[in-house]
This record gives sequence, C-alpha cells and structure tokens, in this order.
Amino acid sequence: MSKQGQRILFGKIYIKGKIEIITGLHIGGSQDSFQIGGTDLTVIKDSGNNFPYIPGSSLKGKLRSALEKFGERIKDGKPEKLKSNRNIGTFRNRLFIHCCDDIKDAGNCDVCRIFGSSGDDRSMPRGQKAENFPSFLMVRDCLIDDPLFDSAKTYTEIKTETGVDRVNMAANPRKVERVLPGTVFNFEMIYSVDGITLSDQKEPQFPEENLKKDIDNILTCMEIIQDEGLGGYSSRGYGKVKFEITELSGKSLEYFKGKTDKTEKMPKEQNSIKDARKYIVNIVKFLKQESYNELSNQA
Repeated sequence: MSKQGQRILFGKIYIKGKIEIITGLHIGGSQDSFQIGGTDLTVIKDSGNNFPYIPGSSLKGKLRSALEKFGERIKDGKPEKLKSNRNIGTFRNRLFIHCCDDIKDAGNCDVCRIFGSSGDDRSMPRGQKAENFPSFLMVRDCLIDDPLFDSAKTYTEIKTETGVDRVNMAANPRKVERVLPGTVFNFEMIYSVDGITLSDQKEPQFPEENLKKDIDNILTCMEIIQDEGLGGYSSRGYGKVKFEITELSGKSLEYFKGKTDKTEKMPKEQNSIKDARKYIVNIVKFLKQESYNELSNQA
C-alpha cells in the first residue's frame, strides 16, 4: 500500500468451527522418496505428530477460487464480472487467478478486498511500481479435533485406483492416501476490519457496507465448498465436507487495548452457516459503534 496512504484498525471478526470429512479427503503432501509397492500420493501431515491436517493456504485458496466465480468489482461506477487475468504458475503449467493490477480497483473488488492483490508493474507508467493491496482475511491451519491425540489411532486410509488403457486394456494401478470419513478438523478465520485510504482520499471511514458484503461472501463460499468439495479429486467423489460454525464474533480495537471486555457473538446454540448470516448485521453494527467511541476518544 502507498506510504502516503493510511490504514486504521477498527477491530476483527472471528469465524471458528469444525470441518467434518464426509468422504475421503486428499490434500497432497511432499514425498521425499518413492518405494516399490508404496503409496503414490500421500496426504500432508504434521511433521511433529504425523497427523493429517488441512493447510490454511488450501482452505483460503478454495474460498478465493469459489468467490472468483461470482464476485464483482466496481469500476468507473459500474459493476463488472471478474476475469482470470494473472498467471501464478509457470509458462508451461499455467495457473490463472483473478488479481487486480491497480490498488484502487482492488479496494472495490470482492476478491482482492478479502484476499489481497499484488500489483503488476507492467500496468504502470514507465518508472513507477505497482502497489499491493493487503489481505483482510487470515486462515489458520486446521488441526484434528481430537483431545486425546492417540498416536495409535488411524486417521487415513489407502485407496487403490486403477487406470485402464483404452487400447490394450492394460491396468495402471496407483495408491492414494485419504483422510478417513468422520474425521473432524478445527478451523479459524480472522477478518481484519480496516479502514484504508490512499493519498488522494479523505480520512479512513468505517467500511460498513463492504464489511457486510465480505462476511456474507465468505459464508457463501463455505456453502459452495460444501457442495463442490475440498482438496483434490473432488470430481471422483473425494473431499465432501460439512462446516459447523461454533463462533461468529466481533472484537473492537478497544478490546485489544484492554479498555473493554465487550464483544458481539452469535448465540452458541446456533451453528449453521444460515444462522451465521442472521448475525452479520449485529456484529457490524457493534463494531461501527465501538469505532466511533475510539475515534471520539482520540479527538
């Protein structure tokens, strides 16, 4: 972001809960060596206890991918659909995502406002560098929800798949490791409620409408993931998951400064994505009021 701009923290919104694996989940891990008769495709595991986990980058990437399909941005006062315009892969193995080249566009973009964007120097006048827009959403690694952490317990299975040559009918078997159905992971996402202005704009304002839209879009993406699946090979039946929201809450800057214990939370007895949507307005209203208190104290 521009050195002449301004970024003010108003508070944070927490979305916490559990991810239940309905069908076998495969998120690939690294394999240092290959052994005859061994597993061809392993799942990623914690090097400390060898338990599988869901990387925050995998969940965040899937959320972003879902939002790119229906998100919009406002440009020249008009909404427009997003295009996959940035290759983050290689020349031979291309991987296109949406990423706004200009920081002003990023602030008005559903995807880049939540997940951030890196500016493209090629879109700038000669001698000027593009500016990055910060990501508002942080997604933590999702660890297994098992208080006992029994090292003898099995959390994965080996599934053998066979590809058949259509010409000579020769079989080509391979072994894929999957997290077992019924396994539960804890997830935590934190959205930073920031007011951002550029050098040619006024004082940062509380982003009320953008905030409502961003949290609603995140919940919509979670609904889409439940339908599409998480991880690899979802078209083969892998990766069906179910989200349970155990906490949707808002904490103001005054809370982090130790000046108040007040927070706004969704009731514990309600834990579905649809329940969470009902409390977005309450949490945004609470943070807006707390931000006014903070700004008036600084005046």
